Amino acid sequence: MSVIKEGDYVIIKGANNVRLVQVDRKKPVFFGKRKFTIDGCIGEPFGSTFNLQDRSLSKISTEEYRKRYSDSVDSGETAEPSGVDNRNLIDDGSSQKLTRDEIESFKADGASGETIIQTLVEHSTTYKEKTEYAQQKYLKKKQQKYLQYVIVERPTARLLAEMYYAQNPLKLGNMRIDALAQLLTSCNVISGGRYIVFDSWLGLVTAAVLERLGKQGSVVQIYAGQGPESSYRQAVQALNLDEHNTRSVLHELPFARALALSQGSPSDPVPSAASSDNTEMMLDQPMETSEADSEKKDVDESHNGDASKDVKSIKDEERSQRRIRRLEEQEKAIELLRSKSFDSLLVASRNHPSQVTLPLLEFLAPSRPFAVFSTFQEPLVECYSALKAKGNALFLKLSETWLRTYQVLPNRTHPAINMSGGGGYVLTGIKVSTQ
Repeated sequence: MSVIKEGDYVIIKGANNVRLVQVDRKKPVFFGKRKFTIDGCIGEPFGSTFNLQDRSLSKISTEEYRKRYSDSVDSGETAEPSGVDNRNLIDDGSSQKLTRDEIESFKADGASGETIIQTLVEHSTTYKEKTEYAQQKYLKKKQQKYLQYVIVERPTARLLAEMYYAQNPLKLGNMRIDALAQLLTSCNVISGGRYIVFDSWLGLVTAAVLERLGKQGSVVQIYAGQGPESSYRQAVQALNLDEHNTRSVLHELPFARALALSQGSPSDPVPSAASSDNTEMMLDQPMETSEADSEKKDVDESHNGDASKDVKSIKDEERSQRRIRRLEEQEKAIELLRSKSFDSLLVASRNHPSQVTLPLLEFLAPSRPFAVFSTFQEPLVECYSALKAKGNALFLKLSETWLRTYQVLPNRTHPAINMSGGGGYVLTGIKVSTQ
């Protein structure tokens, strides 16, 4: 069983919060309204449960967690007498006799969460009149507030999709987990395959494909613009994949170069890549200029000037190494694309689907599937029409993804009250040769 190491990415799951963090002994973690150090999870297996105590993590067993938190609520068993219904209860805030200052004093004195909850129950004038289900909901609400338990999970594509969607659906273009699953299933993503991915949403689709490939296969990730790697590989980095294996499987290429290749441009790709890295150089230029200005102001302090030169040379070397690595990845990606033997194309882009899908279809082998995700229906309708007019795709199908979440509890299984209104649209089809 693998354990958590410093530098790994982990997903921290609480009662109402979930967050992706990198394990660092020196940096505190802000989780909801709490602040704590995360070094207590180092050396523990993924999936362990911890109690937040004194701004640190204290591991507890799974049995203890279930006994103290889950079982007492979800089993449907309550030791207190209950009422028949809630018709005579008036929610005016006067049923709790404890004041806010008294509850805060309990916290300051170091009282446990169980003690605070029991005290709240004893001082509630309406608790015994609530129905059994109402009592359980009351207890669960208080436990989520006063029992500070977290579970540290290994990041997976599913957990990342659920986390990003819960934090802000716009980060993923409203792509829910069911839409991601449809993309992977429609393109038959399996280990050993060769796939093209155009991904504008934090690299989530790319991460999901890599998770299925393992150490076998190839992925060419196409991206638009000249943004930093965090903008299109954040989810990939969060999977804690082996860097050597990732480099042998995952290759990157700017869309401009892929477009030129699909149009048969005779231009040399290497200068294009070098010019694409000029943006990175320009971003670093103000820092170097400010250092140069600082050296002019501090001409009398020669040792400061020498230090600045050393820092500048280190940055130049690191930038040069990044540029060489990216050029190597892009040359490998171009070599793979020229073979035109890829198994599937997956598109989840901020750009118009037609502008991306039509050029990239040139690199698919005949009779291979493709899937395109979009937040809105209209761009996919235009893409559908363009593919029909060009005649290089069959079995085109445009569908809307829809998901219903259920609460599953004893005698209380029903659809969730609050659900997302939409999860985007997916266009699928199979490429055919027109020759």
